[in-house]
Amino acid sequence: MRPRALSERALLVLLAAVTATGPVALNIYVPVVPLARDAFGVSVAAASTTVSAPLVAFAIGLFVYGPLSDHYGRRPVILAGLAIFVAGSAIALAATSIGVLTLGRVITTLGTSAGVTVSRAAMGDLYTRERMAHKLATLTMVMVCANSFAPAGGGALADALGWRAVFGVLLAGGLAIGALAWRYLPETRVAAGARGPRALLGATLALARELRFLGYAFQSAVIFTVFLVFVALVPYVFRALGRSSAEYGLWYLAISGGYFLGNWVVSRYTFKLGVERLTSAGIALQAAAAAAGWGLALAGLWHPFWLFAPWAVIGFAQGLALPNLTASAVALAPRYAGAAAGLLGFGQQILAALAVQLMALTSTATPLPVTAFVAATAVLALALHLGPGRGPRARGAGPS
Repeated sequence: MRPRALSERALLVLLAAVTATGPVALNIYVPVVPLARDAFGVSVAAASTTVSAPLVAFAIGLFVYGPLSDHYGRRPVILAGLAIFVAGSAIALAATSIGVLTLGRVITTLGTSAGVTVSRAAMGDLYTRERMAHKLATLTMVMVCANSFAPAGGGALADALGWRAVFGVLLAGGLAIGALAWRYLPETRVAAGARGPRALLGATLALARELRFLGYAFQSAVIFTVFLVFVALVPYVFRALGRSSAEYGLWYLAISGGYFLGNWVVSRYTFKLGVERLTSAGIALQAAAAAAGWGLALAGLWHPFWLFAPWAVIGFAQGLALPNLTASAVALAPRYAGAAAGLLGFGQQILAALAVQLMALTSTATPLPVTAFVAATAVLALALHLGPGRGPRARGAGPS
């Protein structure tokens, strides 16, 4: 069946919904990880594998789906990913052990990674770098509106119906989005013949050697890493401080609000201020707010307000930087947007998964370890950005 034609705005909303399956699947579950841990009687490190193992699977999916979409097209790969997402949600819903739950989460994220990376590639098909940054920011604002309530919703569902309820919601949402994508999602890849495996591998290797691409990839990976370490470990800190999963979800809205505002600035001022200026401002502001957050924790200010106030600023900073970093990276390979988006996402998720699992070995009795990690990583990213050869500025394409 040929999909119905969509307006540009409607297509952005649909791509936002497809993209949101990934972060929503993560964030709706994060507040209930301690409850799943209690249900199966496992350690914090074992329960953290239900977060870190899916991140590895997500990274692998990003790496694979991008080139596959260059070869087969964007539409069939997104539809296949949504089907896998639904299957994984069903397995997690029926899990009888932490191992089965982890398997279900892995399959779920394998499915969501298709939507995340291929949606970026579709944007690369349609727009130049500046317009892509603008449209990505607009798409992200739509997505954040739904995603920002995921932790609060997950915590409330868990408190009312038990931790399994979050997977029932994911299952129903996946079926609904899959039906809409089947009916309306168009093919955006230019019909210039399928890209063979050798050409796709060559384009990927060329990007991996491109210093400009590596710079964008590292900075975007830092954004993902500090965010995921914070949201994965702070629920345990909340429990240690005697606070509930639902309360964590409500405070998380401060991060989402900041990120939404940062994307709004990008959507309004990209053409006026420029991609590079917004990227640099975001990286610098992230480091400053992260250092302030660590300082507050060192001073013994552990109330949720003092934990999340710096993160509202960090979220704003990441909203400024990430759409521009993504657009700049994908624009380096216009004929292989899928490969570029996949390699970018792979680096983000692998670094984040390793960091989450390593930080799970640290103490969660206080916010000091997690805030120290966030501050050190963000300041390192700023130092590298300001160092020799910083900030790729060329607009030319890489592999084509």
